Amino acid sequence: MIDIFVQSRYSVDRVKLQGRTVSFLKKLGINASLYGVSIAIVGDRKMASIHKKYANKSGTTPVLAFSMHENVSEDRKDTTMLGEIIISYPQTVLFAADESKLVDDKLGEFIEHGITTLLSGA
Repeated sequence: MIDIFVQSRYSVDRVKLQGRTVSFLKKLGINASLYGVSIAIVGDRKMASIHKKYANKSGTTPVLAFSMHENVSEDRKDTTMLGEIIISYPQTVLFAADESKLVDDKLGEFIEHGITTLLSGA
């Protein structure tokens, strides 16, 4: 289960990001139907607020990951929720431009970074 929440003003290809997330989990040997990830794409103000509240750091950051490791049941299918990944869309745009990449490709990289962080327990 891959849930993607996007603040309405940002144009994001959710299908592409879900596919990339499932492919990355599969590459790591993780069955995406048994393990879930929640992904939120937000603005810099929201990211700065979350960064301050949970990391006690000022300013925005491109990506944050919060581990959950809880079991949830959806449609009679047990899923272990790995956690939540929060990505700043404006920061992604800056990084993508700096690296001459498409924004959706950079979002995919940040999702992969978040998943790696979740799995490492950091």
